[in-house]
Amino acid sequence: ALALYLFYKALRKLNINIDEKFAIPGIVFTVLIALMRALVDCGYIERSFLTITPGIVFLIGGFFIATILITGRVFKERYYKASAVIGLIPLLYFFGIFLQHITHLEAMLYVIILVGAFYYLVKFIDKSLKLNIFQSKIDSYVIVGQLIDASATTIGIGIYGYWEQHPIPRFLMETFGVYSFIPFKLLVILLALYILNREVEDENIKNIIKLCIMALGLAPGLRDLFRTVMGV
Repeated sequence: ALALYLFYKALRKLNINIDEKFAIPGIVFTVLIALMRALVDCGYIERSFLTITPGIVFLIGGFFIATILITGRVFKERYYKASAVIGLIPLLYFFGIFLQHITHLEAMLYVIILVGAFYYLVKFIDKSLKLNIFQSKIDSYVIVGQLIDASATTIGIGIYGYWEQHPIPRFLMETFGVYSFIPFKLLVILLALYILNREVEDENIKNIIKLCIMALGLAPGLRDLFRTVMGV
């Protein structure tokens, strides 16, 4: 929270808005964290403080913050393109390693189907009831990121024999069934977005909170998905 606050203050001094452009490198670095963490589980990257939570968040998060601040000063309004390219370089390298360890590629298809089905269901409900949840692309990023987490967890447990280590999701799955986790989590996220869109007027503060919510779903969700695909 302290790092996020200081980062936010630095962004405002550089006149960098937290918007859809800012989200692009944010997504790239979030995927990088997830992929590296999965490769730790795979055994390709050595397990150490800096390669597991919370160390890897400090490492890649610090890299992300430094990249944004430096590119923001050097490239001004085009900072997001430069920072995204910087994040893509290690991401593409590790993705090449990931491709060599694929065991259950169909797991990715299952997750894509679930994410797509629930995402468009939410859009239909939002439009029908005029809830106005989708105010920008960032709202879509939040929902997709959290749906990836819920769907990857559900597929991993329901099909491939993994288990849930967190008590509340485990209770919900044991009580209502594995696939109930997706709509439960979706309801919480939609409520959070609804409150943020109604109660927070500052767009920069609102968007940085939304992007944090996205990352908290996207990073562990992709890690679970990558692990499942590699059979780890």
